[in-house]
Amino acid sequence: MSTHDEERLSRGLHDRAGDVSGAPVGLDEVKRSARGIRRRRRLATGLVAAAVVAVAVPVGLNAAGGPDAGRPVAPATTSPSGAPTRAGTPEPTPTLPNPEGGIPLTVRKAPAGQPAKVGYLRGRTYVAPDGTTRELPAAYDTVAPYRGGWLAVQRKQGTPYVVQVDSSGAVVSSQPGGDRIVTSDDGVEVSWVAGGKLYLDGTNGHSDTPQSIDLPAGADASPVGFVGPGTVLARVGAAQPEFWVTNFSGHQVLQGRILAVRATSMQRGLLGVETSYNSNDGTSCWKVATNQGGDREPASCDWTVNAFSPRGGFVAGYPSGVDGLGSSTVALLDAGTLAVKVRFDRVGNGETFVSDVAWEDDSHVLATLYEDGSWHLVRLGLDGGIQTVDQAPGAPEQSPFHFAAHP
Repeated sequence: MSTHDEERLSRGLHDRAGDVSGAPVGLDEVKRSARGIRRRRRLATGLVAAAVVAVAVPVGLNAAGGPDAGRPVAPATTSPSGAPTRAGTPEPTPTLPNPEGGIPLTVRKAPAGQPAKVGYLRGRTYVAPDGTTRELPAAYDTVAPYRGGWLAVQRKQGTPYVVQVDSSGAVVSSQPGGDRIVTSDDGVEVSWVAGGKLYLDGTNGHSDTPQSIDLPAGADASPVGFVGPGTVLARVGAAQPEFWVTNFSGHQVLQGRILAVRATSMQRGLLGVETSYNSNDGTSCWKVATNQGGDREPASCDWTVNAFSPRGGFVAGYPSGVDGLGSSTVALLDAGTLAVKVRFDRVGNGETFVSDVAWEDDSHVLATLYEDGSWHLVRLGLDGGIQTVDQAPGAPEQSPFHFAAHP
């Protein structure tokens, strides 16, 4: 089950907690809820337009205190869409016959594509960008290169543990921690939560000890992503979380109504923020906020903001109101306007949905797709193309594919 599914199930269970007379909710109940939601997902849902509450984001925090503050960063410019970009790295501007055309989301007749350009997990197997594979000690939610081996997240009876694995595949340490590991765009830095601290270290272990900041005692916390070199956004708390921006010499708490943040852009300091949620129909409103002065803040109650492209020019999202195990529609949007560039829609009423997405480059998204009783890793392009990359059997409730933390 993806992080998106757990967020929505957790919120639904929390909203109904007052009707359960204090009884704890176990994993079986969560699975039953997921299956019920999956059945209901086949019903058509309307997209809701609503006003979006503005999010105030601090401006002054940057990477001055970060361990790699000396890394050169290209000056910001402006793209034709009005979104900031980087000098010398123009965003692709694909031309589609029908940008709103609803490309069929199916592996049927889809050609086989090249191996993925980013690492991913297939069960216990790590598939590297060059196509080589490595068997790991266990099935993990994600892995990131670290000191010649890996950092990984493993769930044990529903609790996430951060596991360090050395180059030989031996487990060095395992302790309860956050449910995500994030890496910087250049792959130099990695951040995670364990033992009541938020950590930052070099992936190659050049530092003797990682940097860290203390978290509130007992807080459920996890890094969300990098918003600058040496600067991390972290979620702190569960039911009503705070969102911290830190360069590990201190932190600032983002102000305003922020229910969730699923995506960040390191190059542009952008955040994909959920600002409102309607418990009656499950719809939500999202915006693109920035910690660079709030100059670009497009908002939408039609689409979620799940992932930014590497240079921050595009967004992958699902329709607002999607619930259950995944989405039958995926859209690639302009990050400057949240206008649809291309969308992929399920064909017919079969059991077809996407569980997770990750940008492979600035023109292509990798998606974990369940269709016809099997899981597929597919490549979706801004040009409307779809290719198959990998395939594995599995129940709809649990994808065998997980994206590795990658720049």
